[in-house]
Amino acid sequence: MRPLPSKPLLPERILVIRLSALGDVIQVLPAIEALSRLFPTSRIDAVTESLSYPILKGHPRIDHLHRFPRGEIRKEWREAESRGQARERMEELKYQLQRTHYDLVIDWQSNLRSAWIRMQTHHRHVLQLHPSDGGELPFWWPGWRPRNPAGRVHRIERAMHLVRELGYRGPTPQGEIALPSPALTEEGSRAPILIHPFVSAFGRFKEWPLGHWKELAGRLAQKNETVWISGTPAERAEVEEWVHDSSPQIEMAPETRDTADLAKLVRRCQAVVAADTGIIHLSAMLGIPTVGLYGPKDPSVHGPLGPRAVALRSGVPCSPCPLRDCEHSLCMSSLGIEKVLSGLDSLLHPQSKA
Repeated sequence: MRPLPSKPLLPERILVIRLSALGDVIQVLPAIEALSRLFPTSRIDAVTESLSYPILKGHPRIDHLHRFPRGEIRKEWREAESRGQARERMEELKYQLQRTHYDLVIDWQSNLRSAWIRMQTHHRHVLQLHPSDGGELPFWWPGWRPRNPAGRVHRIERAMHLVRELGYRGPTPQGEIALPSPALTEEGSRAPILIHPFVSAFGRFKEWPLGHWKELAGRLAQKNETVWISGTPAERAEVEEWVHDSSPQIEMAPETRDTADLAKLVRRCQAVVAADTGIIHLSAMLGIPTVGLYGPKDPSVHGPLGPRAVALRSGVPCSPCPLRDCEHSLCMSSLGIEKVLSGLDSLLHPQSKA
């Protein structure tokens, strides 16, 4: 791995790689916008996994989007009778990637999965994350890297660091998500407040206690707000039970098929409240008032960014921390409901806080 050459690059065909998860993919969208401004006549293609594919499909700055069906391949590979299908998927992806000779590949993933993607392409240059910025590939791995790491900056700025290394000198763009115009809210009705109380199984230590969520929803319902509770298909049974025992103003959010549907759902809401998970980055980029609840992770690095987004913490001494699991999750359980209500109110009624 080497620093970029001093001679400016003028790529005509660029491939960008960001595979997962949803929040991570959303946080490279400002960098893709900056890349298109730096090289306005260049073709920009992208590779992402099936989860984020729907939300990137049709993006105005992406000329062609490749879908890496990693989850499908992994599932099919477990059974002998379906391994042929897994091989076919891999061969089809390789064929699609090799149809274009790229002048530059930007690898915002920088791990073994994205390295495999790079190996399937015809390319001239690769730019990847500095190992000190979370790039998992060792220093000796082939490819260019920034001369210096970005340091402890927000994930959006970490992605921007690679574009600035290529010569971009402007401000960080807001980024955009391409969606059709939202459906209008019925006249006289108030848009709902969306509560997303769940996190991934991998991130259970970032979970706010369910009792806190239920009290928050109840307090909002007392203010005559309509509250939507969202969750994955696996979580809907728990949501149904919650809604069944709650005020009529607390409803199950409409079901979504994919991340594009989720974005459309979010845009129908007056605000979103969630823990450290992908939906808060989605809502912040869409300009929806967003309250993110943080404990183990540092919101200055991982929080939602946007003019209508706020990240809340309890401020316990052990937060943030590098742990992947915790016996007590005090940083989350001690984050009070009043603080969340106040943060939400400051976004919905900023004039009252002036």
